[in-house]
Amino acid sequence: MAPHDDFSMGDVFRPFARPLALAAVLVVIDGLSGLAAPALIRFGVDHGVLRHSQRVLAVACAVLLVLQIIIWANQRLMTFYTQCTAERMLFGLRVRTFAHLQRLSLNYYERHQAGKIMTRMTSDVEAFAQLLQQGLVTAMSSLMTCGGIAVVLAVFSPSLALMISVVLVPLVLSTMWFRRVSTQTYLAARERISVLYADMQESLSGVVVSQAYNQQPANEARFASLADAYCHARSRSYELMARFFPFLQLLSTAAKAIALAVGAHRIANGSLSAGLLIAFLLYLDQFFTPIQQLSTVFDQWLQAVVAVTQLRELLQTPSGTPDTPDPVRPGRLRGEITLDHVRFAYESTGLVAMDDVSLSIPPGQVVALVGTTGAGKSTLVKLVARFYDAASGTVRVDGVDVRDLDLAAYRHQLGFVPQEPFLFSGTIRSNIAYGRPSASDLEVERAARAVGAHEFIADLPHGYLTPVSEQGHSLSAGQRQLLSLARALLVDPAILLLDEATANLDLATEARVQRAMGLVVSGRTTLLIAHRLQTARASHRILVVDGGLIVEDGSHEELIDLDGRYAALWAAMTQRPTSAVRDRP
Repeated sequence: MAPHDDFSMGDVFRPFARPLALAAVLVVIDGLSGLAAPALIRFGVDHGVLRHSQRVLAVACAVLLVLQIIIWANQRLMTFYTQCTAERMLFGLRVRTFAHLQRLSLNYYERHQAGKIMTRMTSDVEAFAQLLQQGLVTAMSSLMTCGGIAVVLAVFSPSLALMISVVLVPLVLSTMWFRRVSTQTYLAARERISVLYADMQESLSGVVVSQAYNQQPANEARFASLADAYCHARSRSYELMARFFPFLQLLSTAAKAIALAVGAHRIANGSLSAGLLIAFLLYLDQFFTPIQQLSTVFDQWLQAVVAVTQLRELLQTPSGTPDTPDPVRPGRLRGEITLDHVRFAYESTGLVAMDDVSLSIPPGQVVALVGTTGAGKSTLVKLVARFYDAASGTVRVDGVDVRDLDLAAYRHQLGFVPQEPFLFSGTIRSNIAYGRPSASDLEVERAARAVGAHEFIADLPHGYLTPVSEQGHSLSAGQRQLLSLARALLVDPAILLLDEATANLDLATEARVQRAMGLVVSGRTTLLIAHRLQTARASHRILVVDGGLIVEDGSHEELIDLDGRYAALWAAMTQRPTSAVRDRP
């Protein structure tokens, strides 16, 4: 599937054409079986009861019993088969949606709240699930029953059928009204539930900050307001159902009253049999019951249509880093990085993070990026990793535009350590081996030893098999960072991208990691975002980034001699706080 193919309900149904055809056959059997029961009752009344024939009545009852057994067996098979088919459809839909989310670039997640994205995978898919699991069979059976009963009524007594047809006009008009007003209500409800989930996701993610600033009451009040708005939208939909469904029941009662009044008069004058009238009333009851069921299905259908609209919007969203039609699959990279007049601005804010930057980094060089917050350091690293594509200009690795490289093969040769380390639920070992699940225990241990993580892992109760909670909150920030470093090193990257990998370590641990990194970066091109200038000092080369521009470029000694921006930062860092006191008169 292309990253932004069109999507509709037909896309979900089409691969299951044969199972759905078999389900349709079962529905037809169920509908025909249901239509036969009133006809048998008519036969038993007219030819058995009224003619005092015990034999005919016994045969009618026996056939009716066999018919009920057939209906029971068919409904059992139909329910099981259609539910299994629906679950397979939902499996494909969930996997398709999740796979597309995995392919979308970072700018999509910057524009959309996590809660709204989760809504696509939860409430939207659930709305579709209710239609497939409950509404699909009900709709087919109801349509089959309504159509069949309409034909049978017209055949049994055309004049009586014509008399009760007066209720069809208000039936059609009320259905059209319900459809029009319900659609608007469901659209509002789907939007409000996505906002509600987004707020809940954000509040839970920031629960520590909320508690620290005592904002729980404000969060509760905001959530209650959003929940009330959603409750109001759903209440409106239930109000519409409360108007529509009883009205259908009223029409059903009116139709049966008309049929009973006219039929009783015709029985009196001998133009209609009692059995036919009983069967006619039974058919009328069966006619309006499926209409009520269809109205319920229509409720599910409206929710599913809105959900499909939301899913279509997601699945039609193209990735910000699309695959090229004929990608270059690289061999082992040398690690040469070139930026040629690169410009990049974030879509969400329009902020220019890279402004006509040109840069050349030879293979194996360790380059530190320093500068103030928001200067563009992380953006440069993410452009090299191709988390974003440049708006203009070119980012090349070994002379090849990164947009022309096979993205998966390229990233297999990248080692990336973010400033805020992220661990997955699992074990210590599975987190280190995340980039190379096939790595042996010895390789995992070597990576951990290289970054100085083996010591604390060995002290854990289960060593490398110690369970890790969600996001690794059971470990300290420094321990999580060490595991992230080990994860990056295990893939044996040609290019190492470190977003201040030692920022969360204490001085003793940082010293051990620095020594280990000195061995690890050998032969690898390394981009290091350094907030601590002591970390930058050990690099081959330092780039001072400011306002999306590289304003200084050189080694530590060269930049100190230059007496520019870097020298000022170094002086501010090394200046003793007590000097100002000593200088006082």
